[in-house]
Amino acid sequence: MKIILGLRQNMAVIFTLVNQLVGRVVTIQLLVAMCLACPALALAQTIKLIDQFGQPVTNAVVAIAQEQKPHIVPTDIAVMDQMNKQFVPQVLVIQQGQQVSFPNSDDIRHHVYSFSAPKPFEIKLFKGAVTEPVTFEQPGIVVLGCNIHDKMLGYIYVAQNETSYLSNEQGMVELPENTTEITLWQANLSAQNSQRKTINLTTLKPLPNSDVLTISLTLLHAPMPSETESKSTSKFKKKFN
Repeated sequence: MKIILGLRQNMAVIFTLVNQLVGRVVTIQLLVAMCLACPALALAQTIKLIDQFGQPVTNAVVAIAQEQKPHIVPTDIAVMDQMNKQFVPQVLVIQQGQQVSFPNSDDIRHHVYSFSAPKPFEIKLFKGAVTEPVTFEQPGIVVLGCNIHDKMLGYIYVAQNETSYLSNEQGMVELPENTTEITLWQANLSAQNSQRKTINLTTLKPLPNSDVLTISLTLLHAPMPSETESKSTSKFKKKFN
């Protein structure tokens, strides 16, 4: 009888251990599945953008193409503010069809405009909040200016069927693991502010003792408004600057 009881106790212990082991295996499988299903939990691939002088490139948009699928327009309204005679943020990334509000947080007037093909528009002299947001129906780069303050320059990147990221002050961008190809845009890549550059990441190698891929870009100096835009602002500057 004692032998039988001992065997039963041993079997119970073994059964408990097996259940714990199976539970751990299932837990690991669930964690792996969650990482695969959720990009936020998946490993990231980091790239660093530098210019021809080795300085970090900020406000660069890094885009990854997505499979063609029905386009869903975001319902939230993006904000391009005006503070201290500057557009804030300088680069705003939105999706095709999304609306943008242009509040004026300065205590002076502004006159926002764009001549860019994807969305030519203007918001005439105003101060304070603007009630009607602007809808950006077409993808592309929209360059913003102020008809009163020539040095004000901003950009709206209207994305289409792509996931977009913005480089930080260190020129760093974290991408999903196994990203093989990206499209880069930065205002100073071309004088027209619209040029994009496609890069195959599989051709790059990280620096020694680093997992970060470094991409060097040849940038122009900060562009000045075109001659046409400069002429169109002169009458506003004299009166309201």
